[in-house]
Amino acid sequence: MYALVAVGFVLTYKTSGVFNLAFGAQAYVSAAMYFKAREDWDWPTVPAVILAVFVLAPVLGLVLERLIFRPLRSASAVSKLVVSIGLAVAIPSLFDIVFRFEPKSGATPEGIVPDGANVFYDPFGIYSFSRDELVQMGVAVVAVLALGALFRFGDLGLRMRAVVESPKMTELNGIAADRVSAFSWALSSLFAGLAGVLIAPRFNTLSNADFFSLMVVAIAAAAVGLLVSLPRALAGGLSLGIVIALLNTFLPRWAGDGGVMKMVQDNLTPSVPFVVLFGVVVLVPSIRKARESADPLSGVEPPPASVYRRVRDPRAVLTGKLVSLAALLVVAIIVLAAGNELWVYLVTQAVAIAIIFLSIVVITGMAGQISLCQGTFAAIGAFTVYQLVERYNLSVIVAALVGALIAAAVAAVLALPVRRLGGIWVAIATMAFAYAFDAVGVKLSWIGGGDAAALQGTDVPRPLLGPWDLANDKYFLVFAVLVLVVAALAVSALSRGTFGRTLVALRGSELASGSIGISAARARLVAFAVSAFIAGLGGSVLAMLNEGVDYDNNFKPFAAMFWVVLVVVLGARSIKGALTAAAAFSLFAELVFVGSLFGWFIGGTDNLPDHLGPISLWPFPSKWMYVLFGLAAIQFARHPEGLAERSSSKPSLVEKLFTRFRPLPVAPDAGGGSAPAAVAATGGGPRGGAGRSTATAVPEPVTIGANRAAADAAPNDAPAARTEGKGR
Repeated sequence: MYALVAVGFVLTYKTSGVFNLAFGAQAYVSAAMYFKAREDWDWPTVPAVILAVFVLAPVLGLVLERLIFRPLRSASAVSKLVVSIGLAVAIPSLFDIVFRFEPKSGATPEGIVPDGANVFYDPFGIYSFSRDELVQMGVAVVAVLALGALFRFGDLGLRMRAVVESPKMTELNGIAADRVSAFSWALSSLFAGLAGVLIAPRFNTLSNADFFSLMVVAIAAAAVGLLVSLPRALAGGLSLGIVIALLNTFLPRWAGDGGVMKMVQDNLTPSVPFVVLFGVVVLVPSIRKARESADPLSGVEPPPASVYRRVRDPRAVLTGKLVSLAALLVVAIIVLAAGNELWVYLVTQAVAIAIIFLSIVVITGMAGQISLCQGTFAAIGAFTVYQLVERYNLSVIVAALVGALIAAAVAAVLALPVRRLGGIWVAIATMAFAYAFDAVGVKLSWIGGGDAAALQGTDVPRPLLGPWDLANDKYFLVFAVLVLVVAALAVSALSRGTFGRTLVALRGSELASGSIGISAARARLVAFAVSAFIAGLGGSVLAMLNEGVDYDNNFKPFAAMFWVVLVVVLGARSIKGALTAAAAFSLFAELVFVGSLFGWFIGGTDNLPDHLGPISLWPFPSKWMYVLFGLAAIQFARHPEGLAERSSSKPSLVEKLFTRFRPLPVAPDAGGGSAPAAVAATGGGPRGGAGRSTATAVPEPVTIGANRAAADAAPNDAPAARTEGKGR
């Protein structure tokens, strides 16, 4: 099973150059289509396989290549990784909505061979192989042999690798790079679909999260082959499967009813793939020293569009901020005075999530690292509060601070081996840590509470602050807002200080930063620790809100991965982006999909239409949120600043009104009188180009570095000398 997925993942990376975390989503789509064709439509096995594997899977690959990854061909590997994470979230939800597929617990399709899950063979007397497992291994071996021959002896395999290295140079040799790339994506997607259909019978319930977890395990096997060697990926997958099978076979015999071996059995086996993945990523020198390679002809592409920086009137900016603050105060007053229990909870949840999202601003927006374990740091903070209050009856506020400190310490230890990694490998290492914590840490009694917590829950009380009992939802909302304000001010101070400027310099050029004495490893270690502290604090507040940790609904790795997608889509480089993302996460579904926003105008959601002809309307399926924001991750490669920052580059309504009614500034003319500044900037007369209005539309160039120093040192009459004579 692991070998099959590992080979498919390596094939995708080798033929497309994309570390495709949506591989599991592609496999899920084919598995779900096979299930629907077999169980709901009563199709025979062969037509169902043809539809799911040989029709749907290649078409999906062609769509991804043509509409998404072909325009991103010159984007960085990290940008493509973020896009693939968004697709991993969006594709399964879109399939479920379009085909009205609902996974059924305990209902899985039969494999492609009769009685594949019920007939076993034990040729060595150690482990019994089912027919399905034998088919999976046979397909994996045949695929490696066929693909190896394709890449070693076929012209097409050479062209596929050449397109990954340099599409432009390949086209100069007369090869249609677009066609080769399309074929590569169709082939890799076909293999994903084949893997999904063959593996589907092993799950009790078809779930996208399970397919993603399986893909993470298979990445460990693929990493053994450094993502490029198909035979090594096959060997790694088979070895990993054999080790896990042996542990599952012999550890129960040695463990007996309890003792140390029982603890090893419960914790070692689930963590083996993630420990292997983390170890390979941080210990293999070729990965640790790997840096992204660029297309030699990438310089012929036009440079990416940058955010338009306007010179804003300070008074207009201040007025806009005051208007925004007033609007927030009005919303707060309405929620506190007239909000029902649901809306108070949703707004408080948005505030708690916003604190966690600020940690993504630090590690991704400021440090430029994609961390997929921020949900784990938040869970560490929440579990610490539970443990300290439950075991030692410690104050909830003190426990929250201790939990944030412990999360920061764990992040600092994690950053020691991770801080020297580059590009996508930081994301893979942090993802391995998140899944290892999910597989082992949550089950430990001194972390997640163990069996006692599974039976009794992980209760977290709300604090009592003097006369204010925060068990009152509205009091707790005020408390959460105060914590958010403190965290936001701290992040703002860090971004404007030396630490923030250091991270910005590293994000721009690590080599240039090192030449002036900046230690990239030390700066990233501090960034990990600070971001984890904020995430742990936010996790504690979220646990207080829910009066329990509720790990499965709040902090699971796959769900927390959607947080990263949401923040980078809306703006990971600004506090505004984090706040907008938190509001969207908590309020968007209720406002739009349930219809509360539209119902407010027509007297309630009960008056909203259910259908418009054959089209069902409100309430919309909640999965649409994952589709919308998942697909919106595509814009990250073009606009890494995010939608919130992108929108701030345009003048707001307040600024437009302020500029419209503000009197035009007056500048002295050459004759000692006065004239409008726009006229003075053009030369002041109708001749010599002075009558051109172009100068009024072109922003004044910003001087930096030596140019700014030269401008400051220029005589006071230098601007007037420049404006006289020639026009622009």
